Amino acid sequence: MKPRTSSRVAGKWKGAAVRRGSDGHSHRRPAAGGRNGLLVAALAAATALVLAACGGGTGSSSAASSGSGSPSSGPAPTGSPITIGVISSLSGSQASSSNQADTVAPAWAAWVNANGGINGHPVKIISEDDGGDPAKAQAAEKKLVDQDQVLAILVGSDNLISAYDDDALAKGVALVSGAANLGDWYQKAGMFPTVTDVVSGQVDQLLVAQKYGHTKKFANLYCSEVAACALGTQLQKPIADKMNVAYTSLAVSSTATSYTAQCLQLQQQKVDYVQLNFTTAAAAKFIQDCQAQSYNPTWGATEQSIGKDYLDIQGITVYGPAFAFPSVADSPSAKTFRDAMGTYAKGDNWREGSASFAWTGLETLRKALADVGASPTRQDVVTALNTVKDDDLGGLLANKVTFTAGQSVQFGAHPCAFVVAIKNGKTQAPAGTVCASAT
Repeated sequence: MKPRTSSRVAGKWKGAAVRRGSDGHSHRRPAAGGRNGLLVAALAAATALVLAACGGGTGSSSAASSGSGSPSSGPAPTGSPITIGVISSLSGSQASSSNQADTVAPAWAAWVNANGGINGHPVKIISEDDGGDPAKAQAAEKKLVDQDQVLAILVGSDNLISAYDDDALAKGVALVSGAANLGDWYQKAGMFPTVTDVVSGQVDQLLVAQKYGHTKKFANLYCSEVAACALGTQLQKPIADKMNVAYTSLAVSSTATSYTAQCLQLQQQKVDYVQLNFTTAAAAKFIQDCQAQSYNPTWGATEQSIGKDYLDIQGITVYGPAFAFPSVADSPSAKTFRDAMGTYAKGDNWREGSASFAWTGLETLRKALADVGASPTRQDVVTALNTVKDDDLGGLLANKVTFTAGQSVQFGAHPCAFVVAIKNGKTQAPAGTVCASAT
């Protein structure tokens, strides 16, 4: 059984006050004057910046309704449609690691509809691009909520969720992750994060480094462009000390033309595991600059950053926590994902990045709505999601998740993560999980 909450980690974040917002929902905030609460909020913001900065690239906007081009393996659904909106970054600087939901969600819907829908209801997907811009994100949400009348929104990429979540919640629309990197997921009722929480993820980086990378000296390389990125070291350093792992950190600019000096510094310090908590494209250049200096330690990444930028580099070993399952995982649930994508996905942009995050959220919705009535409403969706208790969807999730009406999921509630790796130029999924609750 996987731990659902972290008694040691989550305990630091208790004592939060609840305020009633103008949207009518309960909002969780740190207790006034509480240093731990404020630190965790800052750490969450820092982690969000780190995890959101996952590389460059572009995508294309789309609006897709689901349908199956393959023979149905179940009766065709005849009920009223369940329309689900999807918001992700299909264009802009974060697209390469944030656009996978646009591939996954229509394929999931086609797979669901080919198997009878959700309790006889067909599923329809409408996908919108936030464009990496808050104004575009707001416009996308308003279109989905006000014009398209979606019953729920899958947040494929949450870089800009703070620009629109209050409006969606005020109108009774459940927000389901997808990526859940921003602090709003852990402060607002009506938001349903399904993956490893972001603060636990900082601890899980260290656990992966020790258990799989066998590190003796760990370096956290964080983005220098944003001051909050440095705050993650405040959580990691004391935990590394407790683990008897030597710890250092280094600010890195994602726009630097050369990383030779930093590579030599790490080499001289005998760092054997380098956690790359800055943009993936820059991190790939960092690795190559270090290799040019005959320095090639074990590298640390995350599931969302795994992709072509790393796979194209020869001779590297990479490990990291996977907040959602790696697509190559050897499990029945991962095989179901691969089979569905292989049959229904348009293209192959579903293997890593945020793809499994999107599938996780959609499958949570499907499970919650299994007994939905004849004419589903937004409130029915919220009510159904709040019936999810101690459920890991048969091992699809790294944690047993629980949602409770009127309450947000707390930091530390989802402490466990799967593990992802790159070895010999291929993505791998080492067996087991790591859990921040074990520290």
